[in-house]
Amino acid sequence: MKRFKRFAWPYFFWMLVFILIPIVLLFVISFLEMRSLNFASARFSFAAFSKTFNSVYINAFVKSIVLAAIATAFCILIGYPLAYIVSTLNIANRFSFLLILIMPMFTNMLLRVNTINKLLRPESFLKNLFGISLNISGSETAVVLVMVLMYLPFMVFPIFTVLEKIDPSLLEASRDLGANNFKTFLKVTLPLSLKGISSGIIMVFLPCATSFTIPYIVSEGKMKLIGNIIEDKMGLGNVITTDYPVGSLLSIIILIAVMGSLWLISKIDAEGETLL
Repeated sequence: MKRFKRFAWPYFFWMLVFILIPIVLLFVISFLEMRSLNFASARFSFAAFSKTFNSVYINAFVKSIVLAAIATAFCILIGYPLAYIVSTLNIANRFSFLLILIMPMFTNMLLRVNTINKLLRPESFLKNLFGISLNISGSETAVVLVMVLMYLPFMVFPIFTVLEKIDPSLLEASRDLGANNFKTFLKVTLPLSLKGISSGIIMVFLPCATSFTIPYIVSEGKMKLIGNIIEDKMGLGNVITTDYPVGSLLSIIILIAVMGSLWLISKIDAEGETLL
């Protein structure tokens, strides 16, 4: 296998240029004071730390966590029964049901978010055709709803993967010992599927908590979550609010949370079963 090591060098350089170097730059910039990306005029400072840990950013971070937690809970309530039903279907093409679930993911995410958001407005396709006016666009409820619709497959697939690998003989043994279907589910199926639930929670919670596209489009720029603040500070939104050190520090904090979650997945699922 050593003779094939040279084929890994292109991937190494790719990761070095597009992953490692940007992370190092974010870390360095978070310790500087600068209004533009001109390092010649920058100077060492801890000002970004005092600016970052204030009530505005903390409230935005807390709101991001709360909305992400609510969306993740709904994904569990919807995704687990769906994954369980599909895993118990006695048909040859049960994967076609999962294909239907992931088919919307083949389209552009911005297109899907905009389409769903238009359905949530007072004058929408639903009102014109069915006389139903949801009128929740711009609210936190709409943001959570769109998050659930966007990231539900990331909850279904890890759970389905674990449920499908449960040995049927364990379920038969439970029934032979006198347990009914409900007790078998509580004592056998649910404990064995906790690994999939844990992976699904992390895979859904992280993108929901750090999302900036969904809150920006659905709330029409009125709601500021931690992802939107990072967008503003990095000069992608209002140029007046640009603050690269603060944006870099917030990005590093989010990156630490992501890496911690990936480490947690590796501990929960050492064999990588739920990620297949």
